[in-house]
Amino acid sequence: MKTCESCSFYFAVPADAGDYEPGKGDCVTEKEDAKGKYWLSKPTTNVSPSCSTFK
Repeated sequence: MKTCESCSFYFAVPADAGDYEPGKGDCVTEKEDAKGKYWLSKPTTNVSPSCSTFK
């Protein structure tokens, strides 16, 4: 089973960050609309099952 940890959109929270927890990270995806590009970020863990945007 693929997990978030092996996805190119997964970014682990750095150890020196205030909200650090082992295995915690963010799923950051780039979107685009008529106004331009923007990024969406949602919290996740490295062992979460992959979603439809897995890359």
